Amino acid sequence: MPSVFEDFVTVTLRQALVGSGGRCSVRDTMYLDDRNAIRMRPDFGWYSDGGTPLAVADAKYKVGSRMGYPDADLYQMLAYCTALGLTEGHLLYAKGHAPHTAHRIKRAGITLHQHALELDQPPAGLLADIQTLAHHLTSAVP
Repeated sequence: MPSVFEDFVTVTLRQALVGSGGRCSVRDTMYLDDRNAIRMRPDFGWYSDGGTPLAVADAKYKVGSRMGYPDADLYQMLAYCTALGLTEGHLLYAKGHAPHTAHRIKRAGITLHQHALELDQPPAGLLADIQTLAHHLTSAVP
């Protein structure tokens, strides 16, 4: 089920960004270090036509507890943002206790967003939530 959720999120997010310019990538390999030894594969990337990273997102088929989501997800997204030179990153969860939470990382100038997509709603509502998320991604781009 996790791969179905990831595929759904990446396909619908790509469709929501049609007309926003740039190009979308799904699970492209990138590296955290200069020697290309630390491999990473974010679920979704959005790049300018010239190849400049504009946004990164990772889908997680997890349900948030009252204490939040696993910290490891935040560390993973922080690594993606660092490698791509982005000031914002987005984690997309299958369910949560709040629709959106943001964490500003000390001394890094990076904000990590956690979005909860409620899957137990009619398809039109879920697609509208993805469209809102796409708007959030594009509004952060200078």
